[in-house]
Amino acid sequence: MLLCSACKRINVPALICELPQVPDWWGSPPNQSEGRRGMLHLQDARQLPESAATCSLCAMIRDAMLRCDDKGTPLLTYSLVSTVQHESRDVSTWEDCLVNGPIYLRPKYGRVKSTFPEQVDVLNPLNITGFKVFMPVFDGIASCQIRVFASPNSPAAVSCDVGGRPSLPSSDCPEAYALINRWIRSCIAEHELCRKTLAGSVIDESAPPILPTRIIDVGPPGGHTGPRLIETQAKTGYYVALSHCWGPAQKRPPMTTQSNYHEHLAGISWMSLPKTYQDALTVTRKLGLRYIWIDSLCILQDSRSDWLFESKRMGTVYENAHLTISASHAPDSSHGCFLSRLQPLPSIELTHVTSNGASHGSVFATPMPSDYAPISPESGLLDTRAWATQEWLLSRRMVFYTSGCLVWSCKMITQRETGGSCHSTARNPRWKFIVEKYSARLLTNPTDRLIALEGLAIEMAKRRGNDTYWFGLWKNSMPDQLLWYCVEPAQRMRCPLAVPTWSWASSTHGVRFLDIQSAKNFSQIIRLHHEHGTLTIRGPLTKLQNILSPANPVHFKIREGAFALERYSAFVANVWKPLLPPTLTCTLCFHQKAIIGYGILDEQPTPSDSSIFCLTLMSKRGSRPPLDGTKGRRIKWQEDWVLLLRLKEPNRDAYERFGIGRLFRSGWTESDQILTEVSIH
Repeated sequence: MLLCSACKRINVPALICELPQVPDWWGSPPNQSEGRRGMLHLQDARQLPESAATCSLCAMIRDAMLRCDDKGTPLLTYSLVSTVQHESRDVSTWEDCLVNGPIYLRPKYGRVKSTFPEQVDVLNPLNITGFKVFMPVFDGIASCQIRVFASPNSPAAVSCDVGGRPSLPSSDCPEAYALINRWIRSCIAEHELCRKTLAGSVIDESAPPILPTRIIDVGPPGGHTGPRLIETQAKTGYYVALSHCWGPAQKRPPMTTQSNYHEHLAGISWMSLPKTYQDALTVTRKLGLRYIWIDSLCILQDSRSDWLFESKRMGTVYENAHLTISASHAPDSSHGCFLSRLQPLPSIELTHVTSNGASHGSVFATPMPSDYAPISPESGLLDTRAWATQEWLLSRRMVFYTSGCLVWSCKMITQRETGGSCHSTARNPRWKFIVEKYSARLLTNPTDRLIALEGLAIEMAKRRGNDTYWFGLWKNSMPDQLLWYCVEPAQRMRCPLAVPTWSWASSTHGVRFLDIQSAKNFSQIIRLHHEHGTLTIRGPLTKLQNILSPANPVHFKIREGAFALERYSAFVANVWKPLLPPTLTCTLCFHQKAIIGYGILDEQPTPSDSSIFCLTLMSKRGSRPPLDGTKGRRIKWQEDWVLLLRLKEPNRDAYERFGIGRLFRSGWTESDQILTEVSIH
């Protein structure tokens, strides 16, 4: 189909032109200087259905609208033919929603207008990646997005007017390796942060790092030498690391063991390698590198001592890697990195107009993806594996092989092969965030629950300075880091590790941390007995009268109760309902005290759980006006975050963790209240 006159007017200068006036709903995009930039498409939105019958871009806009809700969120999957064949009743229903009013287009820009990875000398590049369409409907404004890209080396690309790139034909095409090399070169040249380790030390990119203990030698570039395992003996060299899923027992990858060790030193048969390993070796060779580190081949898998030694060095392995390649969407090693892709979405050619009004080459418009899972690393199965946590966080540069595209991720930028940026949470170095992600992930061997974080913890210790790592938590961040809660019953009886109950690692499921702001420590960490993991804390210890499960605020009648009930109910509504089984929630009762509290238990309570104590770890104080609205004396309030404990053994002052809680008090507790030393196992 041809383009209508309105679509022929769509070009870069028109999109970035400042509108003389904008409608009330226009609002302000994140960058205020771009607030009024955009263009008018059709004067009357009701003209779009008729225009879509003969104009390919109007048809694309219509189909994009049909796939989105009123906020532009995709609802339906885009068909892979040039015109989507919707049911007539869907189209007619949508057409009936259109009202008389103009359609506006607003430009979308790439991340901070970066030209990455193209190293070009362009002042203030536009880096346009698409435009958003706003269309009036009977109940407001509907919106959708259209992506814009330019062919490599075209005038629009060279000028950086358009930042989007076309999709690659495959993950193994020459263009893919050229793009990866540009990503690497640009990152090394421009990103100072990507030269730093997690601890902050600077890596000299011009000097090859010391290789890991063992590594796979893929042979010289252009050669035909088969791969072999080598003992590096402190030799230096640039190398690639592989992040991948091992898969179920019946599909485990080949391993180096004490029995085949010398055989692997002599050479590893190409045909004995699964597809993921073959693809990873291919990537290494085509990037001009000679070495690759693969866990199952570079660690003696039947030697406990070697495995423990190397697991502590994994942090250094991934941090020093020139690049980590991730088979993120392969469920096991048989699937490979180069996964089959769906047919690319249709594109429409538009004339590229320069800033001086001259026509110079072409740009292309294409629908935005309706399903981001195939092109998102965090939607792949590898994101569910615990070992991937430290691999992704410590690697300074990564390329993810998803089922839909290549994704680059370094400490500065996460970018798809098409030039679009994507959000990634994998590089958040906050320990509580790391634990939340990691604890919910799966392990082939449950005994690795703490070992799989060992490499990361060693590197984190360098960053944290004078701090001590205790069973998955940091001493200087206690008691805050003790206030974690289970999203499923802890099932500690199933935990194969001798881990104290105060550590999140004692739970066999995922954990979360309470979001605590502006609170002060109300207890003191005294010591840890490393041999059996007993943690001694000094703080206020109170015995509860009762716990009532599941939680219900109507259990309580207290003074100034409305304030506490309001805060209590808000927390239940916002946090508990979507996350926690009701059997893990409880209300906390104190005999004849003006206190209301809630608890999140580690396990479902039993009739024998009658002696429950709360140890106050952190506290927050404030005051508020009287509830009756008068101008009388302000009423003091206090919130406490507590550890719920139960006696480990009768007639002994030894406790174990039972959960956490939050208390709401009217008034402030006395500063001279009795502090008790409590030993928690």
